[in-house]
Amino acid sequence: MGTLEVLENLSLYLESEKIWYRKNYNIKFETFYKTGGNVNTYICPNSVSDLIKATKYLIQKKIEFKTIGFTSNVLLFDEIEYSVILSTKNVVGIEVADGYIDVEGGYSLQDFVRVAVIHSAKGFEGLEGIPGSVGGGVFMNAGAYGYSISDKIISVEYIDEAGNIKTAPKEMCKFNYRTSTFKGTRNIITRVRFKIETGDQEEIADKIEAFHIARHSYQEFCYPNLGSMFSVNGNFYQEIIRNETKLYNAAFILTKLLYKNPITKFFNRKKPNNTPLNWLLAKKISVNNYTPSKKSMNIFINRGTSPIGDSLDYMIEIKKRLGSRFHIENELILEPSVAIKPEFIETYKKIKANLIN
Repeated sequence: MGTLEVLENLSLYLESEKIWYRKNYNIKFETFYKTGGNVNTYICPNSVSDLIKATKYLIQKKIEFKTIGFTSNVLLFDEIEYSVILSTKNVVGIEVADGYIDVEGGYSLQDFVRVAVIHSAKGFEGLEGIPGSVGGGVFMNAGAYGYSISDKIISVEYIDEAGNIKTAPKEMCKFNYRTSTFKGTRNIITRVRFKIETGDQEEIADKIEAFHIARHSYQEFCYPNLGSMFSVNGNFYQEIIRNETKLYNAAFILTKLLYKNPITKFFNRKKPNNTPLNWLLAKKISVNNYTPSKKSMNIFINRGTSPIGDSLDYMIEIKKRLGSRFHIENELILEPSVAIKPEFIETYKKIKANLIN
């Protein structure tokens, strides 16, 4: 059976089960980074049961597919026509009862933080400002300011790679810094149970407000972006220049003292940026057609002006400088594809050779 016939049968199945989908769907402006080509079959179930049915069919029929959520950490390409994409963004049920929050995988992390605060549930404050879904957050154990989403997890329900629904207690999820047992698998998180630990609501709200202000001071929020390219648990700039000459390091330290001291931070507090450090670092990076974020050179942004090949050359250059010590946080989606534009073939090969772990 040919690919087109397989996809046509998939459409017939989705219609018979009344599972929401679209044919030849342009996903570009639905993604966080505002890139992405046509999708032959875009499936967006409205419930966990529909998600399970769609997933089981795809697995049983051996149809290649890619699961996405809010896409706040993934890069899809204009130049690729994808075959089947399964989105969890409409799987958004939530229930608060008996000291627990049960939330489905597609639920917004930002909405989840608001649900937590109105129930005086502490321990979720560090999730403020992190884009994405609860399921995506669990996959990579998202967090900040000393908090991780795994801190209050009791259990995680998921669809395994065989299409079976399973539940894993927290200790089986192997949570660590920005990783979990789910990362690198094709499991789909359907529900997560969190424990409510009650705290002072005003204190919780004050922390959320402080983290919100802090995050907007160093994270890009004007341009479409994928957040941090590399998971650097420390100072990104210091890691980048680690192997530079003593003279260059001295110049970097001097620049930092001049432009990042408490006085200049105060005067720049309404528009904080790392422009001086970026300028100094740009002297060492050989990519000319990509302009990094003013907030940090570790933020991958889309200004709508740089060819994707140049943007990826920048990512490759940064990866070379960091070496194997740090992994790429962003996922670059190349498959499953129906067609690739000829002019993208060389870039496609470069991605597979340099950026796919």
